[in-house]
Parts: sequence; C-alpha cells; structure tokens
Amino acid sequence: MSHGLKGKVKEMVTRMDAQRQAGFDTNLRSFMADNYSDVNNQPLTPEHLFAELEINPQRTQLQEIMRDDDTRYLAAEVVLQGVRRGMGLAQREQLAALRERALASFGPITSEAAGGQRFVSPEVFLDPVNRGVVQSTFYPDLVVREETVSQPQVILPKIDLSDAKLMDGNEAATIEEGSISYSTKTVTLAKKARAIKQSYESIQFSSLSLVQLFMEDVGRILGHTLNGMAVDAIVNGDQADLSENAAVIGVEATANKITWYDIARVAIQFGLIGRTGLQVIGNATTALDYLNLPEVKNKQFPGAPLLATMMKSPLTMPEELYVSTKVGANKIVIQDPSTSLVQLTAQPLLIETEKIIMKQIQGTAISIYTGFAKLQRNASIVIDGSILFSGNGFPTWMQPFAG
Repeated sequence: MSHGLKGKVKEMVTRMDAQRQAGFDTNLRSFMADNYSDVNNQPLTPEHLFAELEINPQRTQLQEIMRDDDTRYLAAEVVLQGVRRGMGLAQREQLAALRERALASFGPITSEAAGGQRFVSPEVFLDPVNRGVVQSTFYPDLVVREETVSQPQVILPKIDLSDAKLMDGNEAATIEEGSISYSTKTVTLAKKARAIKQSYESIQFSSLSLVQLFMEDVGRILGHTLNGMAVDAIVNGDQADLSENAAVIGVEATANKITWYDIARVAIQFGLIGRTGLQVIGNATTALDYLNLPEVKNKQFPGAPLLATMMKSPLTMPEELYVSTKVGANKIVIQDPSTSLVQLTAQPLLIETEKIIMKQIQGTAISIYTGFAKLQRNASIVIDGSILFSGNGFPTWMQPFAG
C-alpha cells in the first residue's frame, strides 16, 4: 500500500537536520510519527518508507541507495541510527515506549489465567534489553535531566539557602529576616565531533544493517566520552577554578581502605542535609573493592539480630555502581542523581555526509554540542581511602541546617 512517501526522503532529511541544528533531538522514526499518518490516522514508520522504496535493510546494499538522488539522503540516517544505538539512546527510547505500552495495557486482563493474555510478552523486551546490556553509556542515569539551550555558553543561577533557616519568634515581635544568596555562573559547553572517511569499496557493498553495526562502535566511543565528561563534572564541578568541586573526605582507617563504615557515614550525613546517595562511582580497582565488601557480596542477617533497630532518620545506601576512569586512585564518588547534575545540549547528535568524488571517498561527520553543569554542590562527595577522616571531614557547606 502506497502512502505517498516516495520522492520525499530529501525533504524529510533536510527538515530533520534543520531541527537538530535548532537544538531538537530527532530521528527518522519519531519524525515520521509526528508528520506522517495513514488513512486511519495511525503514525507511519520507517518500515513503511523502506517498503515503498523497496529497501530491505538486511539485503539492500548502501551503493543501491546512493545511486538515487532522493534515497542517497538516507545514508546519513542509517549512520545516525547506528551511532545512537552504540550510545544506548535508541534502547532507552524503546524501553520508555514499552513501559508506556505496558502501563496503557493495564486493564481487566491481568494474567494468563483463564486464557487471558500477558500484559506485555517478555519477548517484546528481549531485543532492546539484550542490545542495551552491551552498551556502556550511563551518563543519562547520572543527571537530573537534559535541557536544551540556545548557545554554547549558558548562564545558570547559583542559590545558597544557608541563611534562610527558621528562627525563634516571640509574640508581637518582629520576625528576624534571613536571606537567600543568589548569583550566576557561566557554563561553557564542549563540541564533540569526529569525521570519518571511508572508501566507496569499504561500505558500498555492505547492507544497511551491517553499516549500522560498524557505526554502533562510533556511538560507543562517543558515549564513553560523555560518560567521562559527566563524571568529571560531578567530581570537579563545571568551573575552571574548581569552585564547585565535590567535597573530599577521608576514611576511619587508611589501612582498611574504604569500608562500609565510611560509606554509612556519608549516608547519614546525606540524610541530614536531604540528599539520597543512590549512586556510587569508582574506577576499575575501587569498583572491585566495593563489590568485595562483605556487606555487598555476602548475605546479611541469616538470623535475627540481637538488638533489632529501625533507623528512623533518612538513610539511603548506594544502589547503583558505575565504573569510570575519571575517578582517581583509592577514591569512590557517592552522589544524589536527583539534584547533582544537569545536561545542557545546544545541538543534539548531528550526522552530515559528503562525497569526494575525485578520491572516491564517502565522508561522514558526527558531532554533538553538549556539557554538564552542577546543580547542587553538596549532592556529591568523594571518599578518599588514602587520607583520614579525622583531618579531612565534611566541609561547612555540607553541614545540616541548625534547628
């Protein structure tokens, strides 16, 4: 069935490129869903487009779509999807869509009992989950959210509530005034780009799906780079003078390195200042040390404790472990992902291609204009197993408000 898509590829890609350059992240699937529908008002998909163009991603070779003045514009989108898969972005979108579908399916049929159908078949989740497992991109998990900005230098607010605490007030007395300190800071975004040049022969006889597999590695490299940028911002802040770096505290005994006691101390302090340290980040060595902690690797409480105690003050221990080379030796980072960091993107992932006919080379340029900014300095902390807590405790700006 024809949907009138033939001959519109150039127009689609041109419009998508314009959206990306304007700061909106888009891809062929979302673009088609937003702009094209069938007679029943159902959104069209890339599969509809490929069917009309007689393209089979598993069999159609890149050289076949490069011959046509219209379909050759698809080459950039093929590369883009490969890179996005390598970065883990496509998988996140798929899983988000599946979650929405699962929620929408909550109805009278709740199980397979009496011949009913399952909410969502596990097989539906299998492909995106398996693909997501091999990805190493975790920076989206470290940030509160991603914000689109209009320029590579962003002015953000800095708000200090340290002098806004409640005070005692007597009857008919003037209420003592506190203050909220407000200032601004400038965050400069980095442009990450990579140009790839390939000979015609190296790609033209490959199927579209095979080309995407090669491009996934490019996405993984880009994802690793953004991982490092995010962790660096958590540890060192977003200012060149390190004025917003995370606090560095010591441990109870350097001979024992970082122990559960030291981690629990941070959890208690975070609870006092309203932070939840759900995430821990370490390098390959400190991550292994963390996994080797008896409290992590061993089953706890095989019997009832002698003195059962319920902790009533907020106490959140880390639940997620991330590994990054940006964390120094003998150190781990604990952070609250709901208040620590925000990603600022001036230009989402952009793919541009060109032909150098005289050299028979296909050129592809991949770029993204993004960066990470600190929201709350006291939402992350570094534990250094080589220094003592007795001389390296919590700084004043991490102390709880006086009651």
